[in-house]
Formats: sequence, C-alpha cells, structure tokens
Amino acid sequence: MREAGLAADQVAVWDLPLRIFHWTLAGLVVFSFVTGKVAGPWLEWHMRSGYAILALVLFRLAWGVVGSQTARFTAFVRGPRAGLEYLEAALARRPLQVLGHNPLGGWMVVFMLALLLVQAATGLFVDDEIATQGPLAGTVSNALVARFTTLHRYNEWVILGAVVLHLVVIAAYHWGLRVNLVGPMVHGHMAVRAPVEPPRTASTLLAGVLFALACAAVYWLVIIFPRAAA
Repeated sequence: MREAGLAADQVAVWDLPLRIFHWTLAGLVVFSFVTGKVAGPWLEWHMRSGYAILALVLFRLAWGVVGSQTARFTAFVRGPRAGLEYLEAALARRPLQVLGHNPLGGWMVVFMLALLLVQAATGLFVDDEIATQGPLAGTVSNALVARFTTLHRYNEWVILGAVVLHLVVIAAYHWGLRVNLVGPMVHGHMAVRAPVEPPRTASTLLAGVLFALACAAVYWLVIIFPRAAA
C-alpha cells in the first residue's frame, strides 16, 4: 500500500463479472426490501428475488476463491493492524492507495455477504402463516420455522443499516477524501500513481460457469429437494 497522490494512470481493477454482480445485487436488495414491505402478491416476486440473491452470493463466494486477483478474499481480508493503519491514514486525510478493497472495506464485504447469505437462507424456511411459505419450510419443525422467520425479519434491518453505512462511507470518500469509489465499480478502472502492475484477471467464461453452478444449486434447493423430501 502506498499513499494516494495525484493520479497518473488508469489501471483495470474490477473485472466485468464482479461489476455485474455488484450492481445486480444492489438492485435486487432494494427490490427485495420494497416488495417485502408492500407484501400481498408482491411476496412471490420477493421470494424470487431472494433466490436470485442467494445464487449471486454463492457465485461471489466462489469468485472470492478462484476469481480475479482483486476479487479474492486473500487479497483484501486483512488483520486488525492493517485496518488500523488504513483508518489512521484516512482520518489524517492521507488514504493509502490500495488496488481493490482496502482493509476496512474488505471486512465490510465479508460482513455484507454474511448478512445476505443469512437472509436468503432463512428466507427458504419462512412462513407468514397467511399465504406465503418458503420452499423448505415443510422440511423442518414448526419451532425452527418460527426461529428462521424471526431471524429473517430482524436481519433485514441489520442489512438496511449496513447499506446506509456503506452509502455514508462512499459519500465521505467522495466529499471528504476526494476519492471516487463509484466510478471504478462502473467502468472497472482506478486512477493510480505510476508505475503500478495491473491485477491479474480471471476468465469471464469461468465466472459464467460458476454462476451457472450457483443457479443450479439454488434450483436444487428450491425445487428438487423439497419434492424429494415431501
């Protein structure tokens, strides 16, 4: 990590699969929250959105292991010391230059993925006792369904808080540190001081295969397994 200075070059940091994942997930999270609150016939779309979120999260977990360099968890999940060093530099308005997620942002990524995984997984077991029931609700006891339903309802507010925090941090970077975090996630490039070696990029075809496998896993959970367990 180096201190950020005036940009001299544009380096490709975020690959296309990761950018598509990011914006699709963001849209689905908003859609899921709104449809969950509107309820009624929209709950069917709420559940479908949840299945899509689960597939995306499973893909991201796999991409975090075998994907592009900046997408891998080993590249941005750092210890407390690295996080404190980055925080100190940021508070001094001298943010360290990092290609990809910084040490604090990396832990935020892990936290968000964990929250969304819990939300999507518990959604498979929920039962509103009116007209909507998750595909796996019939495979566990009523007591467990009640626990999952409660956790699903409370966790959505934790997710909302995490999203608000994420937006506040983006705004602080933009106006306080003059660092654009949104642009690179759109076009994939980050302004850096030369010379910087571009991160290694994984195959887009591999990303497609992993996403297809994630979708297949969700299909099995939602359609095949409940029928087999009935």
